[in-house]
Amino acid sequence: MAKHTELQYKYVRTSGKILHDTFKVLEKHLLPGVTTMELDKIAEDYIMSKGGEPAFKGHQGYKYTICASVNEESIHGMPSKSKSLNTGDIISLDIGVRYPKGDRLSMCTDAARTMPVGEISKEATDLINITRQSFDVGVKGLKAGDKVKTIGQRIEKFVNGRYGIIDNYFGHGIGQTIHEGVLIPNFDVDKKNLSARVVELTNMSVQEGDIICIEPMLNCGTKDVRVAKDGWTVITADGKLAAHHENTLIITKSGVEIIT
Repeated sequence: MAKHTELQYKYVRTSGKILHDTFKVLEKHLLPGVTTMELDKIAEDYIMSKGGEPAFKGHQGYKYTICASVNEESIHGMPSKSKSLNTGDIISLDIGVRYPKGDRLSMCTDAARTMPVGEISKEATDLINITRQSFDVGVKGLKAGDKVKTIGQRIEKFVNGRYGIIDNYFGHGIGQTIHEGVLIPNFDVDKKNLSARVVELTNMSVQEGDIICIEPMLNCGTKDVRVAKDGWTVITADGKLAAHHENTLIITKSGVEIIT
């Protein structure tokens, strides 16, 4: 993967701080009746106020600042004026930040959180917690020289069949663009019949200074998903709840630095 200057590492850490704080801002607005389009506007305004810009806007034609996926929507949910939150919902917010705005050396970060709207069921709470813990397990012990496929192997061993692990979407490298370099699996690739290119990208090793995104995506039922008619929103095939947890991190000689 591409190496970066000291200034760019400073930029990416600032980008990560803005992104981390964006979730804190949005969390206060996760109330019944709020629309996902309103959340999109709140996120964009905050990011811009800190000197950054939305990294997702314009990426492969995407028009929004955030992805807002509610309940059975796994990832890539498009904000909408007609999609209002209800008590008991869970919402996965996936956001990218580029910092600083307008700088040719600007850097991106990407992160996701699944959050409750009011009081939620035990099933939803457990799903959110296990998804977050899956990220922690995937990161634990990771260091320069490790193959990225070991991340997915640790996650699958931890999940141990309790939830469906989406296996056709991956984490990724990141830098000046939102997706770069490696694919980061959330499952054991050695147990799958994958294309030669995917095998190649998941057998790469991370090196000191690499910047990557790890993002477990778990479903309460089947691992299988489908894409909605809007061409973006990914929905569980059986209509059961889904959760997503992602952070951007820098690989160090002895471990990782989580920056979102």
